[in-house]
Amino acid sequence: MVKFLVLALFYGDHPQLARRCGATLRALWNTGQVDLRIGLNEVSAESRAILDALLPGVQREQADPQIYKYPMMRRLLAGYSGDATHLMWFDDDSFLRPGLDVKGWLQAVSARAATARGSLGSVYTQQLDAAQQAWIRARPWYRGLDVPGEVAFNTGGWFVVPLELIRRCGWPEPELRHDGGDRILGALLHQQGLAPQQFRVGLAINSDEAMHESGAPRRGLDLARPRDLWTCEP
Repeated sequence: MVKFLVLALFYGDHPQLARRCGATLRALWNTGQVDLRIGLNEVSAESRAILDALLPGVQREQADPQIYKYPMMRRLLAGYSGDATHLMWFDDDSFLRPGLDVKGWLQAVSARAATARGSLGSVYTQQLDAAQQAWIRARPWYRGLDVPGEVAFNTGGWFVVPLELIRRCGWPEPELRHDGGDRILGALLHQQGLAPQQFRVGLAINSDEAMHESGAPRRGLDLARPRDLWTCEP
Protein backbone atom coordinates (compact mmCIF):
# COMPACT_ATOMS: atom_id res chain seq x y z
CA MET A 1 0.00 0.00 0.00
CA VAL A 2 1.31 3.45 -0.94
CA LYS A 3 1.39 6.25 1.61
CA PHE A 4 2.94 9.63 0.90
CA LEU A 5 5.16 11.83 2.99
CA VAL A 6 4.35 15.21 1.45
CA LEU A 7 7.17 17.71 1.84
CA ALA A 8 7.07 21.32 0.64
CA LEU A 9 9.59 24.13 0.69
CA PHE A 10 8.60 27.80 1.04
CA TYR A 11 11.00 30.65 0.47
CA GLY A 12 11.11 34.36 1.09
CA ASP A 13 8.42 37.00 0.85
CA HIS A 14 5.98 35.44 -1.61
CA PRO A 15 2.59 35.33 0.13
CA GLN A 16 0.71 34.58 -3.09
CA LEU A 17 2.76 31.40 -3.55
CA ALA A 18 2.37 30.49 0.13
CA ARG A 19 -1.40 30.76 -0.23
CA ARG A 20 -1.56 28.86 -3.52
CA CYS A 21 0.68 25.97 -2.53
CA GLY A 22 -0.54 26.02 1.07
CA ALA A 23 -4.13 25.50 -0.09
CA THR A 24 -3.01 22.44 -2.05
CA LEU A 25 -1.22 21.04 0.99
CA ARG A 26 -4.30 21.69 3.13
CA ALA A 27 -6.48 19.79 0.66
CA LEU A 28 -4.10 16.81 0.69
CA TRP A 29 -3.83 16.95 4.49
CA ASN A 30 -7.62 17.00 4.80
CA THR A 31 -7.83 13.59 3.12
CA GLY A 32 -6.25 12.08 6.24
CA GLN A 33 -4.14 9.88 3.96
CA VAL A 34 -0.79 11.69 3.91
CA ASP A 35 1.87 12.79 6.35
CA LEU A 36 2.97 16.40 5.90
CA ARG A 37 6.06 18.45 6.80
CA ILE A 38 7.08 21.86 5.49
CA GLY A 39 10.34 23.77 5.28
CA LEU A 40 10.59 27.55 5.64
CA ASN A 41 13.64 29.28 4.19
CA GLU A 42 13.75 32.98 5.14
CA VAL A 43 9.94 33.08 5.02
CA SER A 44 8.38 36.51 5.59
CA ALA A 45 5.96 37.26 8.41
CA GLU A 46 3.08 37.57 5.92
CA SER A 47 3.81 34.23 4.27
CA ARG A 48 4.27 32.59 7.67
CA ALA A 49 0.87 33.88 8.83
CA ILE A 50 -0.79 32.41 5.75
CA LEU A 51 0.81 29.03 6.36
CA ASP A 52 -0.05 29.14 10.06
CA ALA A 53 -3.70 29.68 9.15
CA LEU A 54 -3.81 27.01 6.43
CA LEU A 55 -1.65 24.39 8.15
CA PRO A 56 -1.95 24.81 11.92
CA GLY A 57 0.14 22.32 13.83
CA VAL A 58 1.89 20.89 10.76
CA GLN A 59 5.47 19.92 11.52
CA ARG A 60 7.98 22.37 10.08
CA GLU A 61 11.66 23.19 9.85
CA GLN A 62 12.74 26.83 9.72
CA ALA A 63 15.97 28.48 8.62
CA ASP A 64 16.85 32.17 8.65
CA PRO A 65 19.13 32.84 6.89
CA GLN A 66 18.10 30.23 4.40
CA ILE A 67 19.97 26.97 3.93
CA TYR A 68 18.87 26.39 0.30
CA LYS A 69 16.70 23.65 -1.13
CA TYR A 70 18.51 20.38 -0.65
CA PRO A 71 19.85 20.91 2.87
CA MET A 72 16.27 21.72 3.89
CA MET A 73 15.01 18.61 2.10
CA ARG A 74 17.56 16.50 3.98
CA ARG A 75 16.49 18.08 7.26
CA LEU A 76 12.81 17.39 6.55
CA LEU A 77 13.53 13.78 5.64
CA ALA A 78 15.77 13.23 8.66
CA GLY A 79 13.05 14.47 11.00
CA TYR A 80 10.46 11.98 9.73
CA SER A 81 9.96 8.58 11.37
CA GLY A 82 6.48 7.63 10.14
CA ASP A 83 5.26 4.81 7.91
CA ALA A 84 5.08 6.54 4.53
CA THR A 85 6.40 4.59 1.54
CA HIS A 86 6.94 7.45 -0.93
CA LEU A 87 8.13 11.05 -0.88
CA MET A 88 5.93 13.60 -2.69
CA TRP A 89 7.75 16.92 -3.04
CA PHE A 90 6.36 20.40 -3.76
CA ASP A 91 8.31 23.56 -4.45
CA ASP A 92 6.17 26.48 -3.32
CA ASP A 93 5.43 27.45 -6.93
CA SER A 94 3.86 24.04 -7.62
CA PHE A 95 0.26 23.18 -6.77
CA LEU A 96 -2.84 21.20 -7.74
CA ARG A 97 -5.01 22.86 -10.38
CA PRO A 98 -8.26 24.49 -9.22
CA GLY A 99 -11.39 22.35 -9.28
CA LEU A 100 -9.50 19.07 -8.97
CA ASP A 101 -11.05 16.11 -7.15
CA VAL A 102 -8.20 15.84 -4.64
CA LYS A 103 -9.16 12.44 -3.25
CA GLY A 104 -9.54 11.04 -6.75
CA TRP A 105 -6.22 12.54 -7.78
CA LEU A 106 -4.50 11.07 -4.74
CA GLN A 107 -5.91 7.65 -5.60
CA ALA A 108 -4.62 8.01 -9.17
CA VAL A 109 -1.08 8.99 -8.18
CA SER A 110 -1.05 6.26 -5.52
CA ALA A 111 -1.98 3.67 -8.14
CA ARG A 112 0.81 4.87 -10.43
CA ALA A 113 3.34 4.95 -7.61
CA ALA A 114 2.43 1.39 -6.63
CA THR A 115 3.53 0.08 -10.04
CA ALA A 116 6.17 2.62 -11.10
CA ARG A 117 9.76 1.51 -11.35
CA GLY A 118 11.44 4.79 -10.56
CA SER A 119 10.05 8.27 -9.99
CA LEU A 120 6.98 10.17 -11.17
CA GLY A 121 6.69 13.75 -12.36
CA SER A 122 7.21 15.88 -15.44
CA VAL A 123 10.02 14.39 -17.55
CA TYR A 124 12.82 16.59 -18.89
CA THR A 125 16.25 15.88 -20.34
CA GLN A 126 19.51 17.76 -19.99
CA GLN A 127 23.08 17.36 -21.13
CA LEU A 128 25.78 16.33 -18.66
CA ASP A 129 29.28 17.71 -19.04
CA ALA A 130 32.44 15.66 -18.42
CA ALA A 131 32.85 16.89 -14.83
CA GLN A 132 29.27 15.96 -13.96
CA GLN A 133 29.66 12.52 -15.52
CA ALA A 134 32.85 11.95 -13.51
CA TRP A 135 31.07 13.08 -10.32
CA ILE A 136 28.33 10.49 -10.94
CA ARG A 137 30.91 7.72 -11.39
CA ALA A 138 32.32 8.56 -7.95
CA ARG A 139 28.96 8.12 -6.16
CA PRO A 140 28.38 5.13 -3.86
CA TRP A 141 25.24 4.32 -5.88
CA TYR A 142 27.17 4.12 -9.17
CA ARG A 143 26.84 0.55 -10.44
CA GLY A 144 29.15 0.61 -13.44
CA LEU A 145 26.55 1.36 -16.08
CA ASP A 146 27.35 3.83 -18.82
CA VAL A 147 26.78 7.45 -17.80
CA PRO A 148 24.93 8.97 -20.76
CA GLY A 149 25.68 12.43 -22.08
CA GLU A 150 22.01 13.30 -21.66
CA VAL A 151 20.06 12.40 -18.54
CA ALA A 152 16.28 12.04 -18.21
CA PHE A 153 14.75 13.20 -14.94
CA ASN A 154 11.57 14.48 -13.30
CA THR A 155 11.91 18.21 -12.78
CA GLY A 156 12.38 19.05 -9.12
CA GLY A 157 9.32 21.27 -8.63
CA TRP A 158 7.07 18.25 -8.03
CA PHE A 159 7.99 14.58 -8.01
CA VAL A 160 7.28 11.27 -6.30
CA VAL A 161 9.97 8.72 -5.43
CA PRO A 162 10.13 5.68 -3.10
CA LEU A 163 11.56 6.60 0.29
CA GLU A 164 13.40 3.28 0.57
CA LEU A 165 15.33 4.04 -2.62
CA ILE A 166 16.55 7.50 -1.67
CA ARG A 167 17.36 6.46 1.88
CA ARG A 168 19.38 3.50 0.67
CA CYS A 169 21.27 5.63 -1.85
CA GLY A 170 21.74 8.69 0.35
CA TRP A 171 19.98 11.13 -1.96
CA PRO A 172 20.00 14.11 -1.86
CA GLU A 173 23.74 14.18 -1.35
CA PRO A 174 25.13 16.53 1.33
CA GLU A 175 27.09 18.39 -1.37
CA LEU A 176 23.89 19.60 -3.00
CA ARG A 177 22.67 23.06 -2.13
CA HIS A 178 20.15 24.53 -4.54
CA ASP A 179 20.61 23.09 -8.01
CA GLY A 180 20.96 19.82 -9.85
CA GLY A 181 19.30 17.42 -7.45
CA ASP A 182 16.69 16.41 -9.99
CA ARG A 183 19.32 15.55 -12.61
CA ILE A 184 21.30 13.60 -10.05
CA LEU A 185 18.19 11.64 -9.12
CA GLY A 186 17.71 10.84 -12.81
CA ALA A 187 21.29 9.57 -13.02
CA LEU A 188 20.81 7.58 -9.80
CA LEU A 189 17.70 5.92 -11.22
CA HIS A 190 19.56 5.01 -14.40
CA GLN A 191 22.30 3.30 -12.39
CA GLN A 192 19.65 1.27 -10.53
CA GLY A 193 18.02 0.16 -13.78
CA LEU A 194 15.06 2.47 -13.16
CA ALA A 195 13.68 5.50 -14.97
CA PRO A 196 11.61 8.65 -14.40
CA GLN A 197 8.02 8.35 -15.59
CA GLN A 198 5.57 10.97 -16.78
CA PHE A 199 2.82 12.02 -14.37
CA ARG A 200 1.60 15.59 -14.34
CA VAL A 201 -2.18 15.15 -14.40
CA GLY A 202 -3.85 17.89 -12.39
CA LEU A 203 -0.55 19.57 -11.56
CA ALA A 204 0.89 23.01 -12.16
CA ILE A 205 4.65 22.55 -11.65
CA ASN A 206 6.93 25.55 -11.06
CA SER A 207 4.11 27.57 -12.57
CA ASP A 208 3.50 31.25 -13.16
CA GLU A 209 0.14 32.95 -12.66
CA ALA A 210 -1.12 31.55 -15.98
CA MET A 211 -0.18 28.02 -14.80
CA HIS A 212 2.51 27.58 -17.45
CA GLU A 213 4.80 24.76 -16.34
CA SER A 214 8.33 25.91 -15.50
CA GLY A 215 7.13 29.49 -16.04
CA ALA A 216 7.80 30.73 -12.51
CA PRO A 217 10.89 32.90 -11.99
CA ARG A 218 13.86 31.32 -10.26
CA ARG A 219 14.20 32.38 -6.64
CA GLY A 220 16.33 31.61 -3.63
CA LEU A 221 19.67 31.86 -5.40
CA ASP A 222 22.63 33.71 -3.94
CA LEU A 223 24.74 34.58 -6.96
CA ALA A 224 27.64 35.58 -4.70
CA ARG A 225 28.11 32.02 -3.47
CA PRO A 226 30.79 29.84 -5.07
CA ARG A 227 29.65 28.14 -8.26
CA ASP A 228 29.10 24.44 -7.65
CA LEU A 229 29.22 21.53 -10.06
CA TRP A 230 25.50 21.41 -10.73
CA THR A 231 24.29 24.98 -10.68
CA CYS A 232 22.91 26.52 -13.86
CA GLU A 233 23.95 29.97 -12.68
CA PRO A 234 27.13 31.74 -13.85
